[in-house]
Amino acid sequence: MKKVICFLFLTIFCGSLFSQLSKCPILPSPVVYNKTEGTLYLPHQLSIQKLPEEHKGYLSPTSRKQLDLLLNTFHNLSTTDTLGRPFIRFQKLKNVPKDFYSIAVNDQLIISYANDKALYYAFQSLVQLIETEDDIKYISKAFIQDYPKFEWRGLHLDVSRHFFSPEEVKKYIDLMALYKFNTFHWHLTDDQGWRIEIKRYPKLTEIGAYRDSTIKNHYNSFPRKYDQIRYGGFYTQEEIKDIVRYANERHITIVPEIEMPGHSRAALAAYPEYSCTKIQQGVPGIWGVFEDIYCTRDETFEFLENILDEVLDLFPSKYIHVGGDEAPKTRWRECQSCQKTIKSNNLVNEQELQSYFIKKIESYLNSKNRQLIGWDEILEGGLSTNSTIMSWRGTKGGIEASKKGNYVVMTPGTHCYFDHYQGKGKEEPLAIGGFTPLEKVYGFNPIPSELNVAEASFILGGQANLWTEYITSFPQLEYMAYPRAIALSQALWCTDKISFEDFESILYDKHFKILDRLKVNYSKTSLRPYIEFNKHEKGISIQLKSKNLNESFHTIIHSSDCKSDLHFRLLANQPLLIERTKNKLIESKINLTSNETNLNSELHIKNHKGLGVEINYTTQPNPQYNYSSLVLLDGQYGIRPWKGHEWIGFDT
Repeated sequence: MKKVICFLFLTIFCGSLFSQLSKCPILPSPVVYNKTEGTLYLPHQLSIQKLPEEHKGYLSPTSRKQLDLLLNTFHNLSTTDTLGRPFIRFQKLKNVPKDFYSIAVNDQLIISYANDKALYYAFQSLVQLIETEDDIKYISKAFIQDYPKFEWRGLHLDVSRHFFSPEEVKKYIDLMALYKFNTFHWHLTDDQGWRIEIKRYPKLTEIGAYRDSTIKNHYNSFPRKYDQIRYGGFYTQEEIKDIVRYANERHITIVPEIEMPGHSRAALAAYPEYSCTKIQQGVPGIWGVFEDIYCTRDETFEFLENILDEVLDLFPSKYIHVGGDEAPKTRWRECQSCQKTIKSNNLVNEQELQSYFIKKIESYLNSKNRQLIGWDEILEGGLSTNSTIMSWRGTKGGIEASKKGNYVVMTPGTHCYFDHYQGKGKEEPLAIGGFTPLEKVYGFNPIPSELNVAEASFILGGQANLWTEYITSFPQLEYMAYPRAIALSQALWCTDKISFEDFESILYDKHFKILDRLKVNYSKTSLRPYIEFNKHEKGISIQLKSKNLNESFHTIIHSSDCKSDLHFRLLANQPLLIERTKNKLIESKINLTSNETNLNSELHIKNHKGLGVEINYTTQPNPQYNYSSLVLLDGQYGIRPWKGHEWIGFDT
């Protein structure tokens, strides 16, 4: 056994010398993948060594069900094969990294693991290794070693703006498990709906879970219109217990979010006495930030503590998320009670009152052996070292917090907001804005370069957020989440990532087939050909970008200064120069028709003296809104409601 352990550590630390990760079908990619000669064919009846008693049930129901679903392989299980030996063997390891597992594929499958979670991760990798050809299932012989880089590998889901059924939430969790995410951030309350049953306060779901209408189209579309349809729903405590149990079986921790002090209009619609004005208002059917938030009176804290008591009974997670973001201070400035709280506690202003509010809730959670986590606004007015920050407004808040010794989960809007657009085509569903394509997600690094090694140790990991103002159905949710979530899993799991080109190859060749088998409505926008605009010293160039190098567009250009149309074929990766005009505005309409797909595209270019010229900004644009210096002078009008790739945005 000692020889085995020595070999394990040798390959762990020397893995980069032996790995052939570009040929490994597993995502997220393992630390070590050594492919050897030969193929292991899987018999219809797999014989599996009996697991130790403490792991009884590991193949039933959870892992076995998932293998059945994906592979239709494990119909019959026995402890030995016809030769009296197990086809799949297991061995428990000691003195290895946390959540470590290995898979040796030779004449047998040998799965070694550090703990229950590692064994489960091994099964997720195993289902990705199996190939099928003419109903014959096989695995290429290889040796794999693996363990995660980051402790927090999360996906978030907002069920307040739009509600998703318990079965849909479970499918969301299943997909998380397949790609080795371990934290589900469940955003259960917000202005537009309260989604968790609290038995002490039944009006939270009787009133707060439903709104009378919902805004149609985009928030920035005018005049605003509403559908006048009652909308809502909530999870009973029994449903929540079932979902928590379901996630736990898949080694996923659910972190509930109960928003405070802001984003609380749904709760205040049910119990207006806990607002500063005490005025009855309905649950809003429009998105945005509202001035009515929880008051800082003592009875408000009693109300929130009673709610948290029931939340803690339902969720065993170490962390409880309290929001803390986007809390306007208008009502607090006008409220005699809040001003009295500021004065009696020697606070300087309303920002410190927010810190007082958060610290009071944190103290209560700590008394129950739980820890508070909140959005980076909870840094305002000071923060205790026990609090954990979720940095969403870029990485600045996370950098500040980690330098102060607070733990941080990085989730910047630039890379981790999956409610942003992911493609440039008109066929993309309505989204809030922003532009976060697959490659940008893949480039995410939770550890900013500004941190030294000691400070970086406070970065727990990262997560992606799915806000659902414009995600109205579960198929659309899947479309926005996948395959971007798979790209994120690489960033959070892998010590050394493979190239994006290799990742794409594995994704398209292997994992799109897995998602098809699971009936996931994932996005294929990254496969679509598109037109890329680039600067040129004489104007701009347009270029057809396509994964298929045989792609070409039949192109027709009609310009206002020409009597006849120009017909030609635009080939993949061969640019077309459009020279800027010297003396007048020229409008060109470019029609493009693909020879390989059904894609048709139309470009309208306004040619002028400034086409493609260099811009110097006195205020730098926010990078989450497709910061490109060409966007303003590429000759195209931006479409409204605005799409992220056509605009740039500035912080105000």
